[in-house]
Amino acid sequence: MSIRTFFHWLFSWISGEETDRARSPDEEIHSLLIDTFAESASGDSITENRTVDQITLSCRRMQEARTREELIRLLATEVERYSLRDLQTMYARFEEKTRDLPDHYRSLLLPKVKEQIFSAHHRLLLLVRNGGGDDEEAPLPKSAQSYFRMVEAAAREKAKTKDPTFLYLKYLLAGFTIFVMEEPAHPVGTPFPGGQIIDEWEGTYLCPVRDMADGIPFALCPYCPAKQSEEPTYPEMREHRKEQRKKESLNNYWTNYKG
Repeated sequence: MSIRTFFHWLFSWISGEETDRARSPDEEIHSLLIDTFAESASGDSITENRTVDQITLSCRRMQEARTREELIRLLATEVERYSLRDLQTMYARFEEKTRDLPDHYRSLLLPKVKEQIFSAHHRLLLLVRNGGGDDEEAPLPKSAQSYFRMVEAAAREKAKTKDPTFLYLKYLLAGFTIFVMEEPAHPVGTPFPGGQIIDEWEGTYLCPVRDMADGIPFALCPYCPAKQSEEPTYPEMREHRKEQRKKESLNNYWTNYKG
């Protein structure tokens, strides 16, 4: 599947539109980057609907959080309002919408989507029950305040046409992953059309599409710790990088060896 074809499919999914007109490259890129906000399926039952005023109040509390421990507890309070069934509904919704993707790509993508949802949920609740873990008093970056202002704005915008409850959950889980775990919103190994993935190398997270987020409202990318990769992030590139580092180390050794 080409990147262009994938973008065309994803735009149709998140917008809820079926159309025969060709999408422009800008629309296709847009669809990839704001899927968190624009995903349009609704009507699924949920354990507890959250009004936009309730979401606003909670977001403003999270904007006031100054330490990792404060944010963990606030996030857990909100996430615990959702049941396991709600998480399963979120995953099933995505799984259903990907049914027309090639089987090979789908088999790589779906486990990472499942990890993105269920692993974040599990780690958050485990962390709060264990007292916050190490560095719980570590200060949060200022971008966390900006993030939850963005979540508040996204919920208000979504509420104009749809219930924002599921959207809010997606942002909560992503906020935990980004600001508490300091990991990319999409797990390492998440595949993109064409074969590139979210990768990690020498302590740095790499994303092949990070720079495409400029100007996209309600995107996660501006807050994500992943950096735009400067070279392709195909899975096999890891071995290439290892070999390159080995050669660099040997060259450095022989250059500086004094005998």
